Amino acid sequence: MGIRVTGISTPVGGVSWEYTKAEKHFTSLPISPGQKIKVFISSICGVEKYDKVRADLKSAIESTQLADAYTFESKGASTLSAGSHYTWALEDSDICIFLIDNADGINPGVQAEINTVKKHNIKALYYFCDETQKEKTGLEQSLMGAQFAKSKTVHSFSELSQDGAQALIDDIIAIYHYYCTGRIVSNFGENDEIQAVDVVGTEKYKLPTIPKSTLKNVDKCRDYFLKFVLGYHRGRYLDESGKTSEFDDWGIQFLPILFEGKSIKHFNTAMYLDALKAQQDNEHYQVVQIRWQAIQAYFAGDIEKCVEHLEAALNFAKETNQPTWIIKDILVDLRNQHWTRCAVTNEYSDTPAQKELTESSEELYYPILDRIHESLHEKYIEGLYKKKTDSPYSVTIGDSLDQYGEMLASSLIVSMYNGSLTHILLIYEKIRDFVFYLSCKYDDWNLRLNLYKLAIFEGKEKEVKGIQDSYPEVLNNLTADEAASIMDFCLNHPIKYKRLSIQLLAFGSVGYFLDDKCYESCEKSIVGEIKSWLSSDTSVMAIGQNIFKCLSGVAYRMSQDMLSEICCQFIDRHYSRWYMDMFKFIANCIDLRKMSDASAKALVEHINCVLGSEKEREQIKYSPVFLCVLRKQNRSLTEEMDKKIAEYLPSYYEDTYKLETTEDENQDMPVFVKQYIERIRKSNETQGKDGVYFGHGICEIATVRSILLGKELICDTDTMDMLILVVADTLLISKEGISTKLDAIALLICIAVNYPEDYARNQEVYEKLFEQQNTIEVADDPIISSNIDSISLKIGLQLLYTAMGKNVYADILELMPHIQGDVSTTISVTHLIVEYLESSENVMLPSKVEAIILQNVLQWLHSEYTDIRWNATRILLTMSRNPENCGIVNHQLVNLVDSNSVYIKNLIIRHLHKMNGITDETKEYIISKCKYDANFVVRMVCDEVGKGIAEE
Repeated sequence: MGIRVTGISTPVGGVSWEYTKAEKHFTSLPISPGQKIKVFISSICGVEKYDKVRADLKSAIESTQLADAYTFESKGASTLSAGSHYTWALEDSDICIFLIDNADGINPGVQAEINTVKKHNIKALYYFCDETQKEKTGLEQSLMGAQFAKSKTVHSFSELSQDGAQALIDDIIAIYHYYCTGRIVSNFGENDEIQAVDVVGTEKYKLPTIPKSTLKNVDKCRDYFLKFVLGYHRGRYLDESGKTSEFDDWGIQFLPILFEGKSIKHFNTAMYLDALKAQQDNEHYQVVQIRWQAIQAYFAGDIEKCVEHLEAALNFAKETNQPTWIIKDILVDLRNQHWTRCAVTNEYSDTPAQKELTESSEELYYPILDRIHESLHEKYIEGLYKKKTDSPYSVTIGDSLDQYGEMLASSLIVSMYNGSLTHILLIYEKIRDFVFYLSCKYDDWNLRLNLYKLAIFEGKEKEVKGIQDSYPEVLNNLTADEAASIMDFCLNHPIKYKRLSIQLLAFGSVGYFLDDKCYESCEKSIVGEIKSWLSSDTSVMAIGQNIFKCLSGVAYRMSQDMLSEICCQFIDRHYSRWYMDMFKFIANCIDLRKMSDASAKALVEHINCVLGSEKEREQIKYSPVFLCVLRKQNRSLTEEMDKKIAEYLPSYYEDTYKLETTEDENQDMPVFVKQYIERIRKSNETQGKDGVYFGHGICEIATVRSILLGKELICDTDTMDMLILVVADTLLISKEGISTKLDAIALLICIAVNYPEDYARNQEVYEKLFEQQNTIEVADDPIISSNIDSISLKIGLQLLYTAMGKNVYADILELMPHIQGDVSTTISVTHLIVEYLESSENVMLPSKVEAIILQNVLQWLHSEYTDIRWNATRILLTMSRNPENCGIVNHQLVNLVDSNSVYIKNLIIRHLHKMNGITDETKEYIISKCKYDANFVVRMVCDEVGKGIAEE
């Protein structure tokens, strides 16, 4: 008896067959899978041709019995909003099929769905129809090399439905084939055990008795942590039952206080203590009982009572001769909360608890908690090692995270069991470490979002900036709802001043992503808190350091009058300790032209008051740039300020201030150039003389270069000759550091490119630099040294020789690989290349050298460091001048706008219409993307550029 397959045969799909040797017997046995693939079909809605092809495609897909297809119009009435309905359906789908007609382009709705697919790494099939328009869209170009997408072009709109269904089936078959051939590896059965924590044999530490089952039956807390980290509930097998315990139940009741903003009043501490009493000996229980009173006080925001209870617990623990580790654990709690109390009362004093910890000769060790945490860290290292050493040809399709969740749950339960406030609060850090570990292994949006959220909650600005730089998708994919969730998460902190501090950090970090309604609410709340802080005589001073950092992050979205008012209030309160922050904020974010006359006048008058105060104007000397900014914004309003600067800061007035604000550039600029030439000459002679080295407050060489580029200055031949000679000596004979010598190279390149007559007249000086290149080196002194490798100087010299017309292709080819992996050196080299290419609108590198630089740019664009990506993007934009680079440049620009942060997007938008090599299709795609970007500033810049183009 034979069998002939009559339907589709896959391991998860429907199949029917017939017996070929039956005489008159025919049987068809359709088989339908228990679980089907979820397909989302996306296209323009409400247009007949799209509606028809979507319906046909849905029918074709579902006829295979392998998948269910979602189209918005096919769903019935729902209590959900239309937006939530299709957005959640898309996020839950396994694959999305896009139907796009080149002639119609991509409307905002489809673009939003494309963004969601890319953000969540949802598999996608893109179909482009070129029936009426053959030219490819920007989106189609951007899909080249995409990790989670395939695309195909069809020549007839009617082909979309059949081709879409066929491609889906082919993809399923291919995946199963790769699984069978070992290219896709299942990891579900892998031995993923973390060393179990044994509570037996710990008697020598005099541990309180903790039931073994407490550390093994923690499924509820484990699932809670995994849901928070991953963003979805852990699935269960049909025959799987949860393992839980009494203390697991108490843990799950306490977690909402940590992660959902619930009040401590919702946790029945009395009943929890009854449960502890049944397990612990009487004296230890009494210590834990007092410690839980401290925990209650802490989460109620009463730090004074918290410290009182901790002191009582410490005294009782000593009186009853509790184990050393318990006493030290209480000391750690007491030390931490004493510091918090000092911050609240603006008092700074040593804590006796810290003194006692320091003087103790016995190492602090937590017998069970330390084992849990050590096991976790070992597993993190093992997982990262395995990821690094795994075969690049295998793909993992499953991994169990239960063990990690169980360890985290056990850590919380043990901390609660002992009443350890510090270790309860450390759960945020443990979760963050877990999220970071997963972020290193998996490219998942929820992990990035939670990492960002937890960094903000930690309150460390440097850490937040690091995540923004390392994971640019954070500032690219963040939605208004997710930004609001970060603001809400800050409410979990029970201590008022710390809560306000992290709210300030959060608002400055995500304020541009909030929708208008939520933003207005948050702004009103934050500004109200700032004004209340400024008007109170009992304010927590620690908050002050975060205010201008917060305002800097949302300044473009706030009223200039409001910002001016806050600055004036700082001056009224004479809060001079934050004047430096305020002056930098004014320089970067304040514009007198965009506020009311009354606000502008008030701000300038307050600045005049600071200038008039001998004590307070000392702060201006550390950050005086804001004076130049205000002067250039409104000369009539700042006349009095100008006079005060001349009176009280005469040296600054005659130097940098005059350089930045002069209106008579033709007369003043040559004088400044001569002054700087003399300073450079003197530095060449004195730097390193008799072993004496010094730093530079002003980068004279870089300043001269800026003058030559920005002021269209024409200097006399003697001045230019002296400048070239002196700057050449900086390279040849001075003992200056590498940064100064790189500035010298940039200036000499600028002259060679923009001042050909001066270059020709001094060609002998340039030739001397070429002939003596092996003698050019940097001083090795710790005062002026940097972490920039000397290889950057060699590369810089080759770029100078390139500007001179020398053939140094081989030298550059040999040198460039040496900077790979060296971040600071790469930043300096990329910056020098930018200075070369931006020294003129027409400058281009020789073709071979350009090819080398372009190859490196394609790598730098994917760097985890913003400065490198920023410089690489600027280089890429200048390379659009060469028509041969058109395809590469346009493709990369589209990719950058799709995947990079707000800084890179704004850079591209501002140069979009200044570069001839960017095609209209690319411009249209970038504008259509940025016009509806989630970030307020990107939308603002896009609008400004659009208006500027319209006015031209």
